[in-house]
Amino acid sequence: MVREDFPSWRSQVERVSGCVRPVRVAGSAAAADSGSGEVLAAFSSRDAPDGVVLVACGDRRASVCPACSERYRRDLWHLVASGMRGRDGASADDAVPGTVGAHPRLFVTLTAPSFGPVHTARGGGCRPRRSGARCVHGRPLGCDLVHEADHRVVGTPVCPECWDYTGAVLWNAHVGELWRRTRIAVGRALAPAASAALGRRVTVREVDRLLRVSYVKVAEYQRRGLVHLHAVVRLDGVDPDDASAVVAPPSWATPALLAGAVRSAASSVSFALPSPDGALRSCEWGPQLDVRDVTATGEDDPARLAAYLAKYATKTAADSAPGALAHRLRRLDLAGLVAKVGPHLARMAATAWALGGRRDLEHLGLRRWAHALGYRGHLATKSRRFSTTMAALRAVRRTWRARQRVEEGSPDPWAQAASGDAVLLGQWAYAGTGFTGLADADLAAGITADLEHARREYRELLAREAALAREL
Repeated sequence: MVREDFPSWRSQVERVSGCVRPVRVAGSAAAADSGSGEVLAAFSSRDAPDGVVLVACGDRRASVCPACSERYRRDLWHLVASGMRGRDGASADDAVPGTVGAHPRLFVTLTAPSFGPVHTARGGGCRPRRSGARCVHGRPLGCDLVHEADHRVVGTPVCPECWDYTGAVLWNAHVGELWRRTRIAVGRALAPAASAALGRRVTVREVDRLLRVSYVKVAEYQRRGLVHLHAVVRLDGVDPDDASAVVAPPSWATPALLAGAVRSAASSVSFALPSPDGALRSCEWGPQLDVRDVTATGEDDPARLAAYLAKYATKTAADSAPGALAHRLRRLDLAGLVAKVGPHLARMAATAWALGGRRDLEHLGLRRWAHALGYRGHLATKSRRFSTTMAALRAVRRTWRARQRVEEGSPDPWAQAASGDAVLLGQWAYAGTGFTGLADADLAAGITADLEHARREYRELLAREAALAREL
């Protein structure tokens, strides 16, 4: 049975862009003239389908809401790309000068150290061993099998009893601090590099007056449950008259100079981890450090790198496994975790939960982050002046939507308030989450699929027209 208010309901579904669990709110809003108090525009959810307004949930995780995570991915793409090639923004906060395309830029991958051997998919034998040596638990130290890349055993320990689960969870919990110290170390490592380039002693304080290291980074979970970081690191100059300006660095500040500072910092930063079991552990990066110069375009062009980073920001700790750990744990159900993500990731989550119950580790809040295997940081962060911000991108989208509604002749109190001549008054209440029934949810899924198909066809049409234009 088709809804009588289907056109209005469909408009709401399209406005939330296919969100699978939109938030339903009820209430009203009005824009009043700031001088006379006259109501210029008003809106009430009483006139909307079901008496509510649908608001997208905004979750960035693909396992929770594919539509909202796709929007987040596209926003992050713009954020990364604008920091690599510039952006003509609608405001000063949104704009990035196009000169950043010539600044020294590196694509850096920082990995976790080893906490024990794991099964791999290398194209040949997993871990071939000529001898039949076994660990103290009686298990073989190697594995002669050839695993497919997507096999569930890849990333799991060869011997779970030998694997350092406590160390792995504690390392995940301190990655944010390790990255913070690495950023500081990069700035300090630039001083001797600058001294060698200029032929005189340059102090760290002087380097801070000449150079600024900007970055955007994304955390990615490996199959073994540990985090590693991908980052675009850019070297800027400093304008003595305008500290907020993004300017080119001096000519001697080359990509090679920045790469040397990054390698030096990554190999030298280390600090002690807590020792709940008496074992001495340090927090440091793994030996697999990758530093690539992406200053020149080509295979590593801004669009490609932006897409590469953006796709990881929508993943969770176990998106590669069924029933991903997308939500915080309210209690420890080990059997349920094993059924969802397998014994290895389940044991990491259980270890985080157990460590979170210790008073000496209370400051880490590990029970709160057990679903993230101890990792407490954001999956995507950037320095202040690397590029535009998520808030600026969302403001542009809101402005565009308000302009569309005004052109359609719809009363829009938000557009009136944005003009600066009116005050926005509103009262809203939470009415629930998700669609009101399975029929509505199925109908919304069909609308979303149709919209995505239309967008895909439009993109393909634009690509064909661009290819034809190049041929002509």
